[in-house]
Amino acid sequence: MQLDDTGIIALYFQRDESAIAQTEEKYGPSCRRVVRRILWDLRDVDECVSDTWLRTWNAIPPKRPNPLEAFLHRIARNLALDRYDYTTAKKRNTALMDAFLELNEDLPAPGDTVTDKVTFQDFMNRFLRRQSKEHRLYFLRRYWYGMSVREIAQECGVGEEKVKSALFRTRNKLRQAMEGEGISI
Repeated sequence: MQLDDTGIIALYFQRDESAIAQTEEKYGPSCRRVVRRILWDLRDVDECVSDTWLRTWNAIPPKRPNPLEAFLHRIARNLALDRYDYTTAKKRNTALMDAFLELNEDLPAPGDTVTDKVTFQDFMNRFLRRQSKEHRLYFLRRYWYGMSVREIAQECGVGEEKVKSALFRTRNKLRQAMEGEGISI
C-alpha cells in the first residue's frame, strides 16, 4: 500500500528504512524524468536517483518538506547538474547549455553569501508568482528542467513560436524587475 507524503515523512522521522522504498515507489519515476532531462547515461540517472534517496534520508529529520515531491525533485536536479558538470568538464551539451546561456544573459552572478542567494531566491519566487500560469510553466520547464522549446510546445499543445515569444517576454520582465529592485545585471 502506497503511503501519502505525511506517512512517508513520518517513516523518515522514525528512521524506518521502508521510507526509502515508499519514496522510490511513489516518486522514483518522476525523479528519473527530472534527472533524465539533464543526463543521458542510464547508469548516471540511476546513481543520481539513488543518491537522492540517501540525501533525503540524511535531510529528514530535521527537515519536514512540504511538498515532498518538489523537495525530491530539487535534490535530484542538483545532483544531476553536479554529475553533468563532472562528466562534461570541457565538452558541452548544446541543448541544455543553450537554455542556461539564454537565461544567464539576464541574471547576475550568484552572490557569494548565503544572504545574497536567499535574497535572490526570494526575488525569483516573487517574480514567478506574478507571471501568468502559462508563462510560469514555460519558464520553469525551460530553465529549471532544461526542456527544449519543441518539448515544451508539444507537452503544452501550442506552437514553438508561442513558447519562444513567451520566454522572451518573461526574460525581459525579469530584467526589468531586477533593475526595479536594484539587483545588478
